[in-house]
Amino acid sequence: MKKRCQLCLVAATAVAAACAPFAGNESAGYAARMESRGEHYVACMTKQADTNVKNPAAAEDVAIAAHARCYPAWDAYRAATNASFLQGASTGAEVQLARDKADAHLRQFELETRRMIVDRMVERNLRGGKSAP
Repeated sequence: MKKRCQLCLVAATAVAAACAPFAGNESAGYAARMESRGEHYVACMTKQADTNVKNPAAAEDVAIAAHARCYPAWDAYRAATNASFLQGASTGAEVQLARDKADAHLRQFELETRRMIVDRMVERNLRGGKSAP
């Protein structure tokens, strides 16, 4: 479990790092806040999914429900991500580009997190309910 969560977070951090040169002068404080809030969201999703892991056929529904229950954590991550990407954008074009990049990052992060949750639930059920590594 921790390994998958770490891989998802590493992937999200890599995307953010790749986009950082285009987002202006992203400070370490904004990036650290974004990473912290992302970790909190992934931990919340994992915890919520673990409480409802019964049927692998419903894994996608469980992941969607977990996202709904973790929406405050998602909203905090979204706000930190937007602030991070908008840091240093001054012209209208820079602001628009930063918003577009933040939106793309958020869509990818949510997709990867849900995919990780679904994969984890299916693996866990295939192992007979044993915890995934």
